[in-house]
Amino acid sequence: MKIKPILILLFLINGQLLSCKKEEDAAKRYEPKFAVEGWIENEGYPNVILTRNVPFFSELDSAQFANVVLRWAKVTVSDGETSEILTSRKDDNYFPSYIYKGSKIKGEEGKTYTLTIEYLDTVLTSTTMIPKPVPLDSVWFEGKNDTLAQLNIRFQDPLEKNYYKIYTKTSLDKRYIPTLLSNHDDKFFNGKEYTLQINRGAENNLSIKKEPYFKINEEIFVKISTIPKSGFDFWNSFQNEVLNSSNPLIGSTGKIMSNIQGPGLGVWCGYGSYIYKIKVSP
Repeated sequence: MKIKPILILLFLINGQLLSCKKEEDAAKRYEPKFAVEGWIENEGYPNVILTRNVPFFSELDSAQFANVVLRWAKVTVSDGETSEILTSRKDDNYFPSYIYKGSKIKGEEGKTYTLTIEYLDTVLTSTTMIPKPVPLDSVWFEGKNDTLAQLNIRFQDPLEKNYYKIYTKTSLDKRYIPTLLSNHDDKFFNGKEYTLQINRGAENNLSIKKEPYFKINEEIFVKISTIPKSGFDFWNSFQNEVLNSSNPLIGSTGKIMSNIQGPGLGVWCGYGSYIYKIKVSP
């Protein structure tokens, strides 16, 4: 996933759009940076999507897009005992469709993993860990009409500090999709039972608003993942930018909270996950 400003505002100056001079100035201020989305899940292998930014006013044609996706970097993951160089593969479940995948190191609860990316003379690094998964106690639906139902979940939050990210997946989805407002900090329910209504999320940030409910008799998977604070900070700041982009009166309110060290932005995150399969019924 390419990390980029989500809201583009066009300002009028003396009745005219931004001039070519502004475009030239923006091009001069352009600083090449890398965008990273990497993850490792309990019982899963590491994955990393790697791209780089382009000048704000540049046109993204097929030739430019080929330069945005970095397919030939050296991407290494280590668990402190074993290191593995990930392999770049085509995967149409993601966009861009090239992703670095591992097949040797498998995620384990409580372990720490270091990511190192080397490309020409650039080095990016990051460290994450996989927190202890927290299971759901209950998953149920409430009928909204004859064809749609609202998803609800309930779980017992442990006394220690936790952060969560929640996903759903149906037979029509290629991958797990974050729910609407998918990131949760337990500061208001630490050590307590927590009940939450779940609204279906959009497949990507360019999609139009999606139906928040699920179809009766549809089979879905619900995934609840515990994540470290650095992962929560990134996803929560990214979520805020997405929400701000839907309001034309609000611009960017803050920077993306990246945990990538070096000339890059993004996240390297461990996920402690439980997955549940359920049939939608009111």
